[in-house]
Amino acid sequence: MGLTDQQIERYARQIIVPGFGGAGQERLLSSRLMLAGTARDIASPLAYMVGAGVGEILLQLPPSDSGEQNSLITLAARLNSEVVVKPAPEEIAPLSLMLAIGAESGSGELVSRLRLVATGVPTIFCRANEPGRVAILPGAPPCLLCADADLLGPPKERGNNAGFIAMVATTEAFKLLAGLTAAAVPMLLEFTGFACVSRELRQRESGRSCGCGR
Repeated sequence: MGLTDQQIERYARQIIVPGFGGAGQERLLSSRLMLAGTARDIASPLAYMVGAGVGEILLQLPPSDSGEQNSLITLAARLNSEVVVKPAPEEIAPLSLMLAIGAESGSGELVSRLRLVATGVPTIFCRANEPGRVAILPGAPPCLLCADADLLGPPKERGNNAGFIAMVATTEAFKLLAGLTAAAVPMLLEFTGFACVSRELRQRESGRSCGCGR
């Protein structure tokens, strides 16, 4: 679609990054992201994605945080008026990516909703608890439901490094949306403090399909 002079000026800092360029920015501007989590957990990732120029961002907050939703949308509009930020509708149209961050007790209320979009959608899923984990699922399989890790279990104690882990997840989401991670292998990043080890994510050997393409 091509970038306007105003967009080139606004996003110049990332356009000049080797391997990103105008094509990466165009991918961001045409992408559709669902951002799920409590208001506290998603505030910083939302600001990052809005500043980067992700075209449309759908917010999925737990009912307990519904009052914070308008504040987040207003803040986003002040940061970048060309990015559309709005509540996720009941019927979610095709998404470019889902970024889900769980560290607060209220994030457990999102699990049933996430199950509805867990299959067939590229996903970055962050558990910013103790121990912290980030699942990178660029395509199915596996998905959140059938990966060989406890990704959708009840939330545990919030980690001291929760903000750091959430931004690691946000960076991985940015890379996928911008096309900087091509044909990535599903991975799980596991954190001890600020140290991280990674392993490949595989499907559980459950003997039954979850519907994500097995």
